Amino acid sequence: MSLTSETDWKELIIITDEEGRTFCISCGWGVEPPVAHIPDSKSWKKAVPAWLHDRRDEVIQEVLKQKHVIQEESLSDDEAS
Repeated sequence: MSLTSETDWKELIIITDEEGRTFCISCGWGVEPPVAHIPDSKSWKKAVPAWLHDRRDEVIQEVLKQKHVIQEESLSDDEAS
C-alpha cells in the first residue's frame, strides 16, 4: 500500500497513510507554481511523526503529484526540540 495526498486550498497538502493517519505540509500561497515546504533530510525525523520517518521519498512524490514545487527547509535547534 502507499501514501495518498490531497490539497486543502493551496496552503496545505494532507498526506494520509494506510491506517488513516494524516500529516499536513504547509505550502506557500499566492505563488505560481505552488510551493510546499518540506523538511530537509537532516531535519526530517525531527519534524515528522514516527510513521513517516522512513517515507520521505514517498512524501515528496505525493507532493509532486499535487503539482507543487519542493522547497527544502532545515529546522533550527530550537524548532527541533
